[in-house]
Amino acid sequence: MLMCRPEHFTVSYRINPWMYPENPTDTNLALSQWSALYDTYRNLGFQVDVIDPLAGLPDMVYSANGGFVLDGIAYGA
Repeated sequence: MLMCRPEHFTVSYRINPWMYPENPTDTNLALSQWSALYDTYRNLGFQVDVIDPLAGLPDMVYSANGGFVLDGIAYGA
């Protein structure tokens, strides 16, 4: 599992109808939710690798083409 802390996450432009750049991003809430998800994965026994977030790349928090392996079968997103 690969995760990236949402330290630089923001919605500053609209690329779909569900994004509202006029509404401020609650970074503290995002960090709290991220930590809860990270802890849940770890408590379930997952290996979680964390990459360092980079300023100017808010989309690092999203996994692209994610997947998992179960019983030797790979499942893609």
